[in-house]
Amino acid sequence: MKIFIYMIMLLFSCYSLAETSLWRVAKNGHQLFLGGTVHLLAEEDLPFPVEFDHAYSGADKVIFETDIAALSDPQIQMQLMSQLSYQDGRLLNQIISPELYEALNTYLKQRELMPNLFISMKPAGVMLTMLAVEFKRLGISQAGADSFYFQQAIADGKTVGELEAIDAHIRSIVNMGQGNEESFLRQTLADMKETEVMMKGIVQHWKSGDVQRLEADVIDDMRLNYPRMYQSLLVERNKQWLPQIKQMLENDEVEFVLVGVGHLIGSDGLLKSLADQGYSIEQQ
Repeated sequence: MKIFIYMIMLLFSCYSLAETSLWRVAKNGHQLFLGGTVHLLAEEDLPFPVEFDHAYSGADKVIFETDIAALSDPQIQMQLMSQLSYQDGRLLNQIISPELYEALNTYLKQRELMPNLFISMKPAGVMLTMLAVEFKRLGISQAGADSFYFQQAIADGKTVGELEAIDAHIRSIVNMGQGNEESFLRQTLADMKETEVMMKGIVQHWKSGDVQRLEADVIDDMRLNYPRMYQSLLVERNKQWLPQIKQMLENDEVEFVLVGVGHLIGSDGLLKSLADQGYSIEQQ
């Protein structure tokens, strides 16, 4: 689950004394801002760092991971829910061990939910359901910076865009855990016990721009415990997004790009890739 809080964190240690998870990227007189987000927050985690407001105010365009409006479309939500369940007659208890399936039912009982709720769900559906349950229990229900600034941009008439189509975004979610269902769900179940402590630490480090701790809390854990997801959710998508970001840095407009902070940091992050190619990186 540390991985799904996704979608979060760091650059190099030389940037770790800065104050927010926001970076200015520049080259040849062109610039844009890359902002790392946590997709859901508790009420006490607001407001956002003022540097995010400054980047938004100075931007001509605001770019998101995907089409934010589509995520709220009932038809898209139905499509996602359908793809998070097996449609070929398989059941989860046929795919994972009886011991693990029983542990999942024990979790449901502890949360006063109906038994066998997960019976037709794919691993990604199980993870997202458990996250929703834990977030509701902890009062984590406030929109992250991506949703907030999308609504602000629509109200202000600013141009918005996305790095990937909604169908590609959905595929990246529903494919989590496929092919390694047993280990994926065992790790997910173990991580749920740490949700409260983990989220408090992640949000604190995100707001203060402590990239070293963010990388240790999220990137290192994800690479170790969810290696396939690390490749598919972060590494592969970063490679697809990098050319688009570089193209933005060839025009005179200023873009404010908001993605899960995990996409920005670490050895496979967008910031390191840009720095390696000669772009100036300055944490705000």
